[in-house]
Order: sequence, then C-alpha cells, then structure tokens
Amino acid sequence: MNTIDLDVQGMTCGACVQRVTTALMPIDGVQDVAVDLKAGRVRVTAAANVAPSQLVAALSARRYDSQVAAKKMS
Repeated sequence: MNTIDLDVQGMTCGACVQRVTTALMPIDGVQDVAVDLKAGRVRVTAAANVAPSQLVAALSARRYDSQVAAKKMS
C-alpha cells in the first residue's frame, strides 16, 4: 500500500469531509481516506496502481482544487 497526501482547497465543514471521502473511496484500489479539515489535507491509502492524478481528477469533479502535497524535509 502507498500513502498519497493531497492539499485540498475549499474544504470548510463536515459536509466537505463527507463529499471528499465519497469522491475518493469508490476509486478502485483506494483502501482508506483520512481528511484533516483544519490543515486542508487528505491522506489516501491505496494500492500501488492508484495514480495521484486519479485522486485529483475525482476531487476536481466535485469542485475541489487539489494537488499532491509537497514532502516535508526532515
């Protein structure tokens, strides 16, 4: 399994969390979606065949702008 972190703009409430989750969970290979509303971040646990572009496209269809989150340097 891979984890893909996305920065998502426009999430403001619990209903947004639900819409984002229901947009991503049906994608074949997605196992879990965790939304951090305050940070505007979504962590997706998925099979290796799930491309980040699939996730971004699914969110775009729900009118959420998103992009793969930059990895933080340690």
